Amino acid sequence: MQAFTHFSKHAFDRIAQRTQLRCEDIAHILDRKLALNTGRKPGLNRNHLLFYSIPDDDFFVAIQDELTGTIVTVLPLDYHANLAWNISSEDCASAKALCMNAAAEHAQSQRSSSATTFFIHGHFIDTEGKQKTKALQKINSVAYKNDLENLLSDQAIFSKLEGVAADKGIDIKKMFGITIRLGRKGTPRIIDLKAPPPNQAFQWPNI
Repeated sequence: MQAFTHFSKHAFDRIAQRTQLRCEDIAHILDRKLALNTGRKPGLNRNHLLFYSIPDDDFFVAIQDELTGTIVTVLPLDYHANLAWNISSEDCASAKALCMNAAAEHAQSQRSSSATTFFIHGHFIDTEGKQKTKALQKINSVAYKNDLENLLSDQAIFSKLEGVAADKGIDIKKMFGITIRLGRKGTPRIIDLKAPPPNQAFQWPNI
């Protein structure tokens, strides 16, 4: 199945703070329709996807742009109730059933990889207005315990991004995203560098 779900940097940060699930786990859940779509606010293309986390024994709502697949944030149910609407117990039961019925498949997706390198590619608009992709750098994944979240929590990766892009002849202002892959055959995870902040949809701090 082709991956659709990817994450804003904000979403990566919130996931690390709020749940024991990894971003790959959440992408697995959403791409395989193991979450319940509870609706969206009028005028916005952002679906509110309810899912159950086995390690947390709790529920969360991922706010996903329906057109791009970008997750802009992940909310606990109390946050979601304040920002949008209450999630019913019936919806929670349905979301949990979706996850539990697919638990074996979900566990299969979490098998560790023997890869030892992160491959980072940049996606940008060239001088002719065409979308292009170029390899940016390779990073030893062992130093990050082969964990994408550990890599993304290293702010030096992002602070050096402009210089790395410039070395490859890319104007950072024209770069709209990066893809990180663990090993050459690993599942690519896209980070949308131009995703609008979630507070454009919600007037609430720390979402």
